[in-house]
Amino acid sequence: MKALAFNMVLATLWLLLSPTRTTADFFIGFALGFAGLSLFSAVLDTGDYPRRALALGRFGLGFLREFLHANLTVAAQVLFRSARALRPDFVRYEVADLTRGEILVLSYCITLTPGTTVVHIAEDFRALTIHALDARDPAALRRAIDTRLKEPLLRLTR
Repeated sequence: MKALAFNMVLATLWLLLSPTRTTADFFIGFALGFAGLSLFSAVLDTGDYPRRALALGRFGLGFLREFLHANLTVAAQVLFRSARALRPDFVRYEVADLTRGEILVLSYCITLTPGTTVVHIAEDFRALTIHALDARDPAALRRAIDTRLKEPLLRLTR
């Protein structure tokens, strides 16, 4: 958190020294500050700020890609498949190896992705119950959540 504040201070200084003072100047200063903090992380004791910041960007872009893919998939299922062809069902998804914060973020991401909704978090925080619009292959659904949501989230948080 200290490194993010330092990066913001560097970006603000860049903005104040800039002759135009636009939003673009702030982001240029932020990028230059980030590059400096990344290059001199050992000297400035920024910890794993650069790695986590990049992981946050990758997670955000990955979630956006998954969100758009799920929207198109659900639209295609609703428009071009009969209601009898869909197999909605509940799927149990194990999350015993995650912290409560990671479970919260993962459950929000699953719910925000069209076609799936987390309907229950087990009282012992070891499993999620997910309702899927098309749960024909529960193992494939679990693998998709693992690779597209859980792994990028773990790269961010651990």
